[in-house]
Amino acid sequence: MAVVLKSCEAMGTRFEALLIGDDAQHLDAVAVAVIEEIVRLGGVLSRFDPRSEIARVNREAVHAPARVDREVFGLLEKCEEARRLTAGYFDVTASLGAAARAPALRLDAEICAAQFTGPDVVIDLGGVGKGYALDRGREIMLRFGVTCGLLHGGASSVLAVGALPGKGGWLVAVRHPLTPDAAPVAQLELVDQGLSCSAVRRPGQRQSDVLNPLTGRPLDGDAACVTLAANATNAEIFSTALLAMGREEAKRYLERAPHHGLAAGWFEPGDGFTWI
Repeated sequence: MAVVLKSCEAMGTRFEALLIGDDAQHLDAVAVAVIEEIVRLGGVLSRFDPRSEIARVNREAVHAPARVDREVFGLLEKCEEARRLTAGYFDVTASLGAAARAPALRLDAEICAAQFTGPDVVIDLGGVGKGYALDRGREIMLRFGVTCGLLHGGASSVLAVGALPGKGGWLVAVRHPLTPDAAPVAQLELVDQGLSCSAVRRPGQRQSDVLNPLTGRPLDGDAACVTLAANATNAEIFSTALLAMGREEAKRYLERAPHHGLAAGWFEPGDGFTWI
């Protein structure tokens, strides 16, 4: 049994791809392809790199419909669907420091274009980009016959592909981002699942950079939300949305509109981890 580990820096964090199989040379080539795809997507989806597709859309879409490639358009459609499903609690235009309006982004599928409905709007895919990159990495793995691996971006977004041979699922320790050196609050076993952890604050932050899209204000408190989903994209979307809702509203949302394969846990420093 061969094990290959590759890593890269992208989207402001460290990604790793751990692949397991019988042919080390083949695994190495596939792991390189996975990492290259993650790096490529980091360049495409960044709003801070002026050469990226998203930065170009942010410059042009306020004036007229901005044509985008089909890959980016498909992701924007996914984000708009998530905005509707979460009643606006997930919004890729919600980083503007203003309350949500209806809606800030208009998509035209006929010409594959995006346009903003008002001034001072930008797209920020920071709440979904890592998960999307991990899912694309899994597509590459499966395309080339690799069915066992663990991908992660910054340890807050994780995607398990298959299960550990002879050992069941991949064991992932959950710690609160504010107390990364503390003992894990939970240990989760993942098989063909995505995991995402979203927190109100990170170490050293006095004010959250996560906004409530409905108010435009930073979140308060020290809560964190962990979600499990069938893929890493959905896990990221819902960890962000449920955190913005708050524990009680998130619980009501899941009871009111359950999603197949979605589970969520809630915790704060010093408190235990509970499923909601």
